[in-house]
Amino acid sequence: MTARLLRHASSGLFTLALLSVLASCSEQSRNNRFDFAQSATIPVVTQPATLTDLTETLTSVGTARALQSVNVFSDSSGRVTAVNIEADQFINAGDRLLQLDDRDERLAVELATVQLADAERLAQRYTTVNARDANIPESQLDDARAAVDSARIALEQARVDLDRRQITAPFAGRVGLTEIDVGDRIDTNTLITTLDDRAVLLVNFSVPEVYVERVAKGTPVNLRLWDAADKAVSGEIVAVDSRIDVNSRAFTARAAVDNSDDRFRPGMAFEISVGASRGQFLSVPDVSVQWGADGAYVWVAESGVAERREISLVKRMAGVILVDGDLAESEQVVMEGIQSVRAGAALKVLTPGELDAGLRAAVPVNNADQKNG
Repeated sequence: MTARLLRHASSGLFTLALLSVLASCSEQSRNNRFDFAQSATIPVVTQPATLTDLTETLTSVGTARALQSVNVFSDSSGRVTAVNIEADQFINAGDRLLQLDDRDERLAVELATVQLADAERLAQRYTTVNARDANIPESQLDDARAAVDSARIALEQARVDLDRRQITAPFAGRVGLTEIDVGDRIDTNTLITTLDDRAVLLVNFSVPEVYVERVAKGTPVNLRLWDAADKAVSGEIVAVDSRIDVNSRAFTARAAVDNSDDRFRPGMAFEISVGASRGQFLSVPDVSVQWGADGAYVWVAESGVAERREISLVKRMAGVILVDGDLAESEQVVMEGIQSVRAGAALKVLTPGELDAGLRAAVPVNNADQKNG
């Protein structure tokens, strides 16, 4: 009986001692884990903020016009004696388009020529006689000289009237259709034809006012026919309007496109594409942008410590976001491990490969802890 009691007592003491040892180990383990958690750094992957040029493609529609374009009218009335043009014919500057009856004007030129010659002979006679000591009054000489001047002016006027009897091209280009035939009588209000210099076409289009400083003379553009899938042709802006339209909040830009191959016609509708730069902005990975009560922000690894930087979003692009705010170029922005980051936390910057390897190595350890627990 006594032996049995002793055995029970020994067993109880052993159990108490074992529980005490286990409790001490558990407490030590908790303290060690607490110290490790307090001193451990947060592994993260960062990427530097980089300056990126934000270029947007503006698309607009405009109608083409020729570099030079006129409606041809006559300066005088009369009967048509010759028509020297055909539709879409190319003519040079000064070529005759139309001829009016000019018989009266030719006679007027001849008469003025005779009158000028007579006035010049009379003035020359007075001058010669006076050189021989003849006393011709000076006033008479003045009248003779004035008559010469008047006759010369009359001759020039007659020549102008004669020139107006034929209509010539003011510049090189292609003529349009005409409804005038030989024998028709026309006046100064009769449209004879059109004339277009379409070696270069001009296209006006609207641009939002926000790009007023970025779309300027010399900016390249691409143009294609509005209702066709043809290959785009290149051009450039040659003029920008000086005012903003108060209704559309846009301004008019004029683009020029080479048409020396005569592929396009004035009046065609074009789709114009312009690459306009909005300036440079900082680019950060889209996964690094976080949201708080005050808006968007990112975490930056500054000397191994996490710092929060407030930002505003400018434009979302493929995999990145262009931002503006309290951020400088080349600062290291946290993009992985961001869930554990807090302000002032110590960070350990790793490469993506190092972070993945660390996460894989941590899985067996966690399983072992669960088994021991």
